[in-house]
Amino acid sequence: MTALTFLSATGNRFAVHDTLRDGPLADPRATAVELARESGVDGLLLVLPDGHAPVRMRVVNADGSFAEACGNGLRCVAKLAFERGHALDEQFSIATDAGLRRVTVILSKGSVVRVRAETGPIAIGVEAISLDVGDAALEGHVVDVGNPHVVVFVDDVEAVPVESWGPRIERDPRFPQRTNVEFVALRPNGGGLDVRIFERGVGETASCGTGVSAAAACAVQLGIIGWPVHVITRGGTLTVAEDERCRSTLEGEVRTYVPTSLTVAG
Repeated sequence: MTALTFLSATGNRFAVHDTLRDGPLADPRATAVELARESGVDGLLLVLPDGHAPVRMRVVNADGSFAEACGNGLRCVAKLAFERGHALDEQFSIATDAGLRRVTVILSKGSVVRVRAETGPIAIGVEAISLDVGDAALEGHVVDVGNPHVVVFVDDVEAVPVESWGPRIERDPRFPQRTNVEFVALRPNGGGLDVRIFERGVGETASCGTGVSAAAACAVQLGIIGWPVHVITRGGTLTVAEDERCRSTLEGEVRTYVPTSLTVAG
């Protein structure tokens, strides 16, 4: 049986397996698929040893595929790593498949309640691309946050048929590894961004850290809004800023949720 802890970062829900404490999983991909089906998590996070950081994070999507990066997953792993003593300082690095990422945990009464995480350098395509979703003509901006994204600006995110348009863009042949998709609208009076997210290998989710970072960076580059950017997702509000190294940072709440842990075959 496999020990798991369940964490939520602004509504992005993950099962986390701590291999440093509980040993390796026999089949992480099958476990991720089972967990998504049985408990509705967006993915499985593996906490692994690393030679250059206190821990390494590996991300398994709900369909069993691996993701290069995950901003909200990074924040969940930061909470678990600090609270279990794998990391001793409030600022530390986590190794990912997209490189080392710095994190800062924010405490209340000894527990981590918020985490600010570096999502790394963000590359944005020079020109918008046309997108075929069947019933509408859209334009999107290709963004690389260590994993692929397409940001689509719309007038009203609630009017977007995400479950229809999302898969069409995700599987566009120009993205052989598939892509994440963000539908973004500027809030009245420039009061932040509304975002809905279709995650590669998952579907629509309440939040996505790298997706929120992609949307904010793209909006700033296009002159739609300035730093810092408050991004409102269905799971809550995240703040995206730029640090002294011109890298994007992502900050928001992180919490353990019920069930806090369980065991599954694996």
